[in-house]
Amino acid sequence: MSVEQIHCVKPEQAVLVIEPDLSIWQALSSLLKRYFGLVELARNVEHASALFQRFNFNLCIIELSVVDEFQSLFPDVNQSVNSDTSATQLNKVNDPLQINATVKSPYLAFPQQFIVISPSLKSEDILYAMRKGACDFIAKPIDAVEVNAVISRWLLQRSSVVNTSIVDTLDTQTNSPNSAFSVLIGDSVAIKQVKKTLNIISSTGNALLLEGEVGTGKKLAMSQLQQSLCSPSDLMMIDCRAPSELDAKKIGLYCANTLQTTWLVFNHIAELPMDKQVELLIALDSIKLNGYQHVRLVSMSSTRLFTRVQKGEFLVELYYRLAEFIVALPPLRQRAEDIVMLTKYFINRCLIQHNTDRKALLNDYSKWGVSDFQCLTDYDWPGNIQELKNTIEQCLLLKVAPKDYFQQLPATPNLIGANQVDTPHSSLGQHYLPIDWDLKCIEKAHIIRVIEHYDGNKVLAAEHLGVSRKTVDRKVKEWERD
Repeated sequence: MSVEQIHCVKPEQAVLVIEPDLSIWQALSSLLKRYFGLVELARNVEHASALFQRFNFNLCIIELSVVDEFQSLFPDVNQSVNSDTSATQLNKVNDPLQINATVKSPYLAFPQQFIVISPSLKSEDILYAMRKGACDFIAKPIDAVEVNAVISRWLLQRSSVVNTSIVDTLDTQTNSPNSAFSVLIGDSVAIKQVKKTLNIISSTGNALLLEGEVGTGKKLAMSQLQQSLCSPSDLMMIDCRAPSELDAKKIGLYCANTLQTTWLVFNHIAELPMDKQVELLIALDSIKLNGYQHVRLVSMSSTRLFTRVQKGEFLVELYYRLAEFIVALPPLRQRAEDIVMLTKYFINRCLIQHNTDRKALLNDYSKWGVSDFQCLTDYDWPGNIQELKNTIEQCLLLKVAPKDYFQQLPATPNLIGANQVDTPHSSLGQHYLPIDWDLKCIEKAHIIRVIEHYDGNKVLAAEHLGVSRKTVDRKVKEWERD
């Protein structure tokens, strides 16, 4: 990507500027809006911390004088940067967009690399910033040419990450859910395993079968696989629900006329009619006989394909030709700890896409409370990530908090609590709270949740919590006063 191309494209990225001087912010803001869809200002560390709790930022620009104070909010960050490591070595080892790799929490994390802004760029200041992990520098007073050059370098470095070798990808991707390599968002064990498997598979030419419920991100997984490759590739997408798209001769000619890596992607493969299965098997045999080593097969199915084989509805020979590797994408209910991170990501996107209404949208979003995030993590999400995205956009644009949104639904049988055995001491389901909540918020959320589970009966709630009824009453009265 050239500098000219960068100036023409406005990426869907977010940047946070931590700068006490409002005049500096005003000078930076107009320049940064050329490159970033979401540009936020924090005039102090406390404000920056609050913004980190609500948004995902792809880049931070930090005033040199507050770097130490800001880093103190992230206790693990000092373990990630060796004081003897040079900036050049950092650029080789670390991903410039790796926001969340240094801290175990997926919700509040210090950017491993950032841009420093300083009134002077003395050698000792530069060395200090390098040791902290800075990837570039901006001097005060603000010079438009210099800022454009710095941001262009950052974006060029970001775009070059795609061409990194598979070994480098494995070293970073498996440890960093939000690195530049990551199309799949999340830090749960399940999604980390998917990313790791895809990176390993990308170095082979084996046929891949992606299985997962509707909305789990099968197309994103394919993009993740493509992104790991160093060489350019062509893609031929075939929808198996429309058998007319499956033309063996057309597939053969397509593979023969390109020397680049060719992806044959069969979407909804489980719905392919039997006669077309035979035709596809013949086409794949032809590809194999002609020695087209550059052809890569990827199939996607919303149901488990082997069940169709067992029922005699899918050719066993074709199945084993397409399923040399199988990656099962987990439904959202099995990775509920990723919901808060995904919510922040979709909030970012929505604010970027509706930039003219951003102030009003931010004002409504700031009113979301503990119970709203609790509702999002409690819901079973039968439509998975796609349903979560739709819900977040509806809540934000219609000015309805998630708690009110779920109450307005005609029926919510998919809530986790609704599927549990009704016993006085049931587990109330697995629940994930945002990591940035303090103990007071967690206590409040849990007590309210238990009271609601027992339909407002505080005696049963107190028994479940192992406290007295008076304690529950006292807590509720305190929250009412607040």
